Amino acid sequence: MIRIFSDFDGTIVREDVGNAFFRTFAPGKAEEIVRGYLDGTMNARDCLTGECAAVPEMDRRTFEEFADGFHVDPTFPPFAEFCRMQEIPLTVLSDGLDVYVERILRRAGLGALPWFANHAEFVARDGVSKVQPSFPWRDSECDWCGNCKRNHMVVNSADEDLLVYIGDGISDRCPVRYADVIFAKRSLIVYCQKENITYHEFKDFNDVRMRLEVLIAQKRKRQRREAVMARRDVFLRG
Repeated sequence: MIRIFSDFDGTIVREDVGNAFFRTFAPGKAEEIVRGYLDGTMNARDCLTGECAAVPEMDRRTFEEFADGFHVDPTFPPFAEFCRMQEIPLTVLSDGLDVYVERILRRAGLGALPWFANHAEFVARDGVSKVQPSFPWRDSECDWCGNCKRNHMVVNSADEDLLVYIGDGISDRCPVRYADVIFAKRSLIVYCQKENITYHEFKDFNDVRMRLEVLIAQKRKRQRREAVMARRDVFLRG
């Protein structure tokens, strides 16, 4: 069976919603914090926690109103319908916050899609509401990601499945090592080239669908040897 896993920010939504949020409500400070994440000196959990703390005040309604300014890529709903018609499981994986992932997908009529993200709560202290992240999907042995995309892929698949991953950025570097077929754009292309990981460049989900139609037509669908070994290693270490 083919199983597809897709990043959210910069992929399903063309913009990075999380980055836009923090640039808007914590300008300067958030950019300073995220530089540590980009240069590899800060992990995703510390980065997201620091960015949330840098926002002086935030309530759920204001957050949701901000999220309503973002929309899924117009090519994504037809792609999701294509996957449904082909009986291909499609799962959304985000290292952002659930409060906007859920809302944007639901507004696009895609609320039934399975998705995983970091959790956000709005906590009032001394009369001030703040956004507070937590990480229900972190891996206890991994110090880098907030939402461990690799674990979702490995746990929700069988040995014989062909795993497809679609992404664009830093949080996608880990999961592509465990995928058989990779669709990449932006900085993920650079990473795949550096690590000698085979990938297909894509502009939107129409590109992904056309390539998948070719793959589906093939009688024999080959798993990527390095990905199979990496997935097996996860279970052996577990």
